[in-house]
Parts: sequence; structure tokens; C-alpha cells
Amino acid sequence: MLEAFELIKNRIISLTDVEPLYIEPKLSKIYSELSKEELFIINEFYQAKGFRKIHLEVAKLGKSLQILHCVFFPDPCYELPIFGADLVVNSNNISAAIVDLSPVGKHLPDSLISQMRSLKVPKFNDPRKLPEWGFIFSPFVCFIRPVDFIEEKLFLELIDQYLSLLLSLLVNVGEDEINSLDTTERLNYQKRYCLNQKRNEKTRGILTKFFGSSWADEYVNKILFEC
Repeated sequence: MLEAFELIKNRIISLTDVEPLYIEPKLSKIYSELSKEELFIINEFYQAKGFRKIHLEVAKLGKSLQILHCVFFPDPCYELPIFGADLVVNSNNISAAIVDLSPVGKHLPDSLISQMRSLKVPKFNDPRKLPEWGFIFSPFVCFIRPVDFIEEKLFLELIDQYLSLLLSLLVNVGEDEINSLDTTERLNYQKRYCLNQKRNEKTRGILTKFFGSSWADEYVNKILFEC
């Protein structure tokens, strides 16, 4: 988990004009306890050229469950996909791992598709089934349960490869007018992405258990998938 966090954080701080986005102190570090079970959540937000918001979250529930969640939301004026990665660790083993560059249009840019096809993606032994709202992801989404330490390492390398592709796109992409049709379409696809991510009831269930349903709804809508 720590290795993945540092990998992503190093990529974030390497971005052009990166700066922290303000977040209320009560939401940057969150703590709750229920029946002697403790929940810690740490949130970091950034902004950079090409990205309206980058969210990095680490959560720890008791001694058994840890979650790393990261999304790079592109500035809709740029033709960039949404980078997303999640790791769920149960008792020191990764039980779920997902990474994707998700489209903000009918499909990914042609240049990115050709690059992703040329990646040497490992054949993981335990692929997982996407939820019904998983149509928001690209055909190149990787959702697995690593079966051993080697697969965990290979998955971290895949995260880094996806980030490399994203940042190489950023170097050459142009900026469209804020009121252009392309910008509007990309924003609508981001809204579609967020709307469907909010259908993840596992996340909402944990938050509701510790903080109540109204707090959980506000956290999902304003922190995790605000658009």
C-alpha cells in the first residue's frame, strides 16, 4: 500500500504547476470509532496543468482493511482520459486492485489506444468481474486480485505505465475553448463517470456505518465524485 501511495504521489508532484487544492481540515483527516473499531481517512487534493482535480485518499479500518483510492480528473478543456486506481488490502493481502484510463468521450483518443495495445500487460491469474456500472471504464481496465507478491509488484508497475501514458499525452495535447462542443462533451462524460461511481454501495455502506447516511452521501458527492 505504501509503495503504491509513494509511486502515485511522486507522479503528482512531478506535474507542471501542481499545487494543493484547499480542503476543509475536518475532511482532510477523518477519524471515527464504532464498537472499538477505528476508521481513519486521509485526503489530499491537487490541481495542475491539464487536471481540474487530483484526489488521493488513504483509509484504514481497524487492523484488517486498508484502501488506497486515486482519481486524476482532467480539465475538460483537454482531451485527456480519467486515471483511476484503487487498492483494497485485507489482512496484508490485496483483495482487489483496479486501474484504468477511462474515456471522456465515446472512446479513448486513437493515439492512446495504439499505445495501450502495445503495453505488455501481465496475464493475472485471478481477474475480477466488473460491477454492472463498469461500462464507464475503458476496454483496457485491469481489475484483479493479485495471487502473490509477484503479481502485486506487476500491478504496481502497470499503475506506473498507465500514469506514464497519461502524462505523455499531456505533453502534446492542446487546450480547447471552455465553451467549445468538445469541452462540453468531455465534461458530460466526466459527470457520467462520477454518477456511476456513486453506485458503489460498498464504499457508501462503510461510511454510513460510521457516520450516518447523510454524512456518507455528502462525502461521496462532494469529496469522492464531485463533478
